Amino acid sequence: MGAAIPSSEVIAFTGARIIAGDEMEVRAGEALCVQDGRVLAVGGPPEGARTIPLDGKLLCPMFVDAHTHVGDTGARELGIGLRLEETVNPPHGLKHRFLAGLDDETLTCMMRTGLIDMLQSGVIACGDFREQGLAGVRALRRAAADLPLRAVILGRMSEDASREEQQAQAHAILAVADGLGVRDVEAYPPDLLQHLRRDYPDKVFAVHAAESDSAQQDSLAHTGRTQVERVLDWSPDFLVHLVHATAGDLQQAARQGVIIVACPRCNGTLGNGFPDLAAWRRAGVRFALGTDNVMFVAPDMLREMDFASRLGRGLAHDPTAVEARTVLKAATIEGARALRIDAVLGSLKPGKEASFLVFDLEDPHLRYQHDPVSAVVHRATQADIAAIYVRGQPLSAWPALAGQDASANQTSLPRDKQ
Repeated sequence: MGAAIPSSEVIAFTGARIIAGDEMEVRAGEALCVQDGRVLAVGGPPEGARTIPLDGKLLCPMFVDAHTHVGDTGARELGIGLRLEETVNPPHGLKHRFLAGLDDETLTCMMRTGLIDMLQSGVIACGDFREQGLAGVRALRRAAADLPLRAVILGRMSEDASREEQQAQAHAILAVADGLGVRDVEAYPPDLLQHLRRDYPDKVFAVHAAESDSAQQDSLAHTGRTQVERVLDWSPDFLVHLVHATAGDLQQAARQGVIIVACPRCNGTLGNGFPDLAAWRRAGVRFALGTDNVMFVAPDMLREMDFASRLGRGLAHDPTAVEARTVLKAATIEGARALRIDAVLGSLKPGKEASFLVFDLEDPHLRYQHDPVSAVVHRATQADIAAIYVRGQPLSAWPALAGQDASANQTSLPRDKQ
């Protein structure tokens, strides 16, 4: 993640409404006070602070995209209309054939494009399931090296290697990656994952589960247990998809405190069905949101929130099934918790990074709204983002982004408003 731009002065962003704290409470009549790239306080501006007036604006924490595959950025729209197994399953899935044909420089360039797209869409961190073993992990590290975005890299071993070789690969990957992102419960011997989980308690472990009905039914037929039951044996930090989870799966995940990451737009694109977010809520499941494969879905958390909220209510035939605040938390603090970065990201709270979006409430698209949180979840688009601040500085001020083809209104406010 790029180095912070040094600034010891206190900057007070005044006049705006602020979505503050882990509970996403809307605060008015207060200032967001920033020093050295961190939130100093949400309250009255201290004496001597430099003020930046943001009257008529709304400040919202930047988003955490909890599940991505940024490696397939260069394959956008490739494979639309094909089934899951044909597109993303190794070794012969379309994505893996595409990736195998890339040299390291091209792959790194493509991934960097995907990360910049995320930043300009308001995403400050992502949890990436990184294919291609140690080489893939290193390529994403290079792509993200000087960008002000936190890429939590979850590598994976070769699935057709021997157990001994998988173990050796895992140790090499975990020496440089943030954890493991397992494709499927069938990918590796369960005892290997249990040992790795025990040996690397500070790493993030995550896995896809119950993404397709066929995978869930095959698991039941061959083992008598669901995919979710089996992966929970080795205590992953979070699970992804659970489109076809049973009520028992959800209850067990809730009991173990495992966060589930929903990716409804990608699930729909691949024809796998949709996660029942209302059932997740009834079971007491905490959930985050991810955009999944860049080849199918733009890494746009505003679109993901809007779709997830309406989907959850529609499937439940209940307009109260999923609250807007719950969905905003899923796109921010819950994603940060899943990736173990909530001490620094996910909300505007003293001590955390001052990385936030500025929405213009005077814009015709947002004017007259009566609930700022609902407006962000259900109505706002990237065009409504008046500015993006990363660690207290306009996104355009970061050297790594100089010269990028970003719309001016997506990177900084006009000079006379700063």
